[in-house]
Amino acid sequence: MKNSFVQTVLSVFFLLIPPLSFLCEKEIAAAAAESRPNILFIITDDQERREFNFLEEGRTEHGQPRNLSPHIDRLAREGVVFSNQYVTSPVCTPSRFSVLTGNYASRSASFQRTVDRGEQVNITWNCHIDSTTPNLAKSLQQTGYYTGAVGKNHVIEAKGVSRNDGPAEDADPTDPKVAQYYAEKQEKLVHAFKQCGFDFAANLYQGNLPGHTCKALEFHNMDWITSAAIEFLDTWPTKDKPFFLYMATTLNHGPGPRYKKYTGNPLATPAGLLEQPLSVQPERKTIPERIAEAGLSGEPTACDVLWLDDGIGAVLQKLKKMGELDNTIVFLFDDHGVESGKGSLYEGGIRSVSLVWSPTRFKGGRHSPVNISNIDFAPTIMDLCNIPESQRHQVDGKSFASVLHGNDKEIHDHLFFEIGATRAVLKDGWKYLAFRLPSTVSPNPAKPYTHLADRPGGRGSEGPAKDFYPNYYDADQLYDIRSDPLERNNRITDPSQKSRVAIMKKLLKRNLAKVPGPFAEFTSNEALE
Repeated sequence: MKNSFVQTVLSVFFLLIPPLSFLCEKEIAAAAAESRPNILFIITDDQERREFNFLEEGRTEHGQPRNLSPHIDRLAREGVVFSNQYVTSPVCTPSRFSVLTGNYASRSASFQRTVDRGEQVNITWNCHIDSTTPNLAKSLQQTGYYTGAVGKNHVIEAKGVSRNDGPAEDADPTDPKVAQYYAEKQEKLVHAFKQCGFDFAANLYQGNLPGHTCKALEFHNMDWITSAAIEFLDTWPTKDKPFFLYMATTLNHGPGPRYKKYTGNPLATPAGLLEQPLSVQPERKTIPERIAEAGLSGEPTACDVLWLDDGIGAVLQKLKKMGELDNTIVFLFDDHGVESGKGSLYEGGIRSVSLVWSPTRFKGGRHSPVNISNIDFAPTIMDLCNIPESQRHQVDGKSFASVLHGNDKEIHDHLFFEIGATRAVLKDGWKYLAFRLPSTVSPNPAKPYTHLADRPGGRGSEGPAKDFYPNYYDADQLYDIRSDPLERNNRITDPSQKSRVAIMKKLLKRNLAKVPGPFAEFTSNEALE
């Protein structure tokens, strides 16, 4: 009788409680999302080192900041700054390829025909991510992340979008046909991003501003990029997933107005004219006023740095208002070096700027001396997001998550670099650089080929490098970076460095054996002396 009563009570009890799977399905999903961090990856464009207050170059001789950038300053003050941030390839497109794939740019499918013909891979702005390219966004998307991209592209291949097609330079963007063209172009860009692993994409620039639109639309619009980032965050709460947002600014790349990019037409976007100015960040007219109040009117880049900082601040404030800032890890990275080095494997091109910030995931407030590369971002983010090894795409980079958690042990024995007709390795403070023009280059051009080796005389971007570095055209170069950071003294023929040269050449040879395409004698079967 007693057993019968107990069974009756238990039956009623279990009838009143829904099945565990029904009760907990949303709770489990929410808990899983909360246990994995959100990722905000901010990539800026061609910023000079003087534009970052947390670097030596960003302060005057009296130690005063050159910029008014409270939000970036906070990220640096509370985060981990990487004093030795490098990029594998020092121009925009291959750098972004490496960030989003974790791989060297020479692995791009763009070069497959060149490799099949046995020709030297010549890396410039010619490597792209398409729908078949394994990349970070796709790996995160497939493992439960809501992924988004806003701002500058310059790496995702968008079919049907050509720089040279479209309206004339003097076209009127208020013309319905012109407006329709740019709206449709934006739709094609959005579609291309979604094909590559992004759930959300909006307010995209195909590349650098010149040539992609008529002159009336050829202006930077940080407010427009920021508004898309906020729109992404507005769409995210319904997803029950953590997010990954790739926020790519166009600042501080050209064109101008020089040092006054914030004064451009606030209605102009590569998707056409806006109906009214956006109000997602502080008004542009207040920028020079705030710069003057800070006593920085004499600093040429200060206004545009503040405009950039306003946009970053608006996104951080949005996350705080949503209650998600503490669960978000912020990466800030400048796509490559600029000063006297862009387009070259000298320190001025490959040494860049980065920091990582989180108020809860690791202890910040420090500068790490560890050498890291832009191929390391993807594996690090996959580590931080607890992506199972079986669901990760293959990468060349290594995770620096251990460094974020306080271990300043080097993660690389050495670093490898590639651009144009040059390859280099950096080990123990020494750099070996090899300059080998591909056999496809026409002999005896009217002007010498630069390191990019894609046209006689080069492009404007590498002009400062060939004029600044005295040994630019030497086939082989060896530098002690610690005592000679400006790479003035080529030690390649120094008798005391003969054994080091041999070691560095063999090291370069080993690296080149791991990436597609030959590179002069370094990919032959003969041993290097």
